[in-house]
Amino acid sequence: MAFDLSAFVSRCDTASRAVDAQAKVAALLREAIERPADLAEALSGYTNIANLEDLIVHRSPTLTLLNGLFPPGFTAAPHNHNLWSVIAVYAGQEDNVFFEKDGARLVPTRRVSVKAPGVISNAADVIHSIHNARDVDLRALHAYGGDLLATPRSSWNAETHVETPYDWRKVSRDEPPVAR
Repeated sequence: MAFDLSAFVSRCDTASRAVDAQAKVAALLREAIERPADLAEALSGYTNIANLEDLIVHRSPTLTLLNGLFPPGFTAAPHNHNLWSVIAVYAGQEDNVFFEKDGARLVPTRRVSVKAPGVISNAADVIHSIHNARDVDLRALHAYGGDLLATPRSSWNAETHVETPYDWRKVSRDEPPVAR
């Protein structure tokens, strides 16, 4: 049976307006990754990582759904979302390093790997970097508790930890490659 993306988006959008929105959206994402091949097929039109907008599956004032597809070796420099997030890895593995600010510096505080099928929920104030160390694409459905594209965000240089306004083209150490 094909994954009904439209019905899924509608359920997530409704859940995003609930009192316990993050938990409700996380439960829906856990359910979605139970059928990773069907989910991947449903999201196949959202795979151009050179342009963040091309990854957006749904965008509203209370929820952004984004299909992340990151090739082997991809690293996203430290960044924040300023929104709660739920990341549902449906293929590969996402390696996260979490940071806290110490004055003008970032200090790594913990590392968490999420292997498919797996879900991680993050608070709105999280700063993290991600890396795909495996030799297969990392595929993850990201949910954010608001309009990700309209929310002011920051990224930090991976080596110097200098904070700058978020710019998708500069989040990876190199220009993001176009997904295959």
